Amino acid sequence: MASSGNRTSTMASDLQGLRRVSRLAIYVAIGAAVAGLERLVPTPLPWIRLGLANGVALIALYSMGFQAALIVNITRALLVGLLFGTWATPALLLSLGGGIAAVIVMEIVRRMGQSRIGPVGVSVSGAFAHMLVQFILASLLLVRHGSLMVLAGPSLIAAVISGVLVGVVVVVAVDRIPPHLLSGKRSLSVSGE
Repeated sequence: MASSGNRTSTMASDLQGLRRVSRLAIYVAIGAAVAGLERLVPTPLPWIRLGLANGVALIALYSMGFQAALIVNITRALLVGLLFGTWATPALLLSLGGGIAAVIVMEIVRRMGQSRIGPVGVSVSGAFAHMLVQFILASLLLVRHGSLMVLAGPSLIAAVISGVLVGVVVVVAVDRIPPHLLSGKRSLSVSGE
């Protein structure tokens, strides 16, 4: 009888793992699709985009945790690089660096802010970190000249604005996402509980 109980708990654990992997795959697919669509929208400067793909990582962060959000952003960046021909280019390094930094900073702000900083504030911090790290990497790897930093100020302001917009879109969208995709959660709690 004990063997039957162990088998049942193992099957339940396996099913829970499959659900987690499925949610991650859906988040990656949505993030890659959104990033691809954003590439088609004209922007004032080639490197400035709204950043809705980071919104998918924000949802993953709140619904599944830090590790899941990191997996989503890394896998999404690699997939987009492969699909859009930026694989093994500096653009992929900038995207990966910015995406990883965004998730790390969003998690730090989410944990430190607890009930004082909501998803919109967490989104702003991630967008700012994403852009800042991209400028740092670009100045280290591509353009070793101070003139690049002239663009940093306006770009960081644009990142804050896009972070607000993405945060608002995410909060509104979460109410429309089926609960089973959000680990049974229906809204973004400020503490991530």
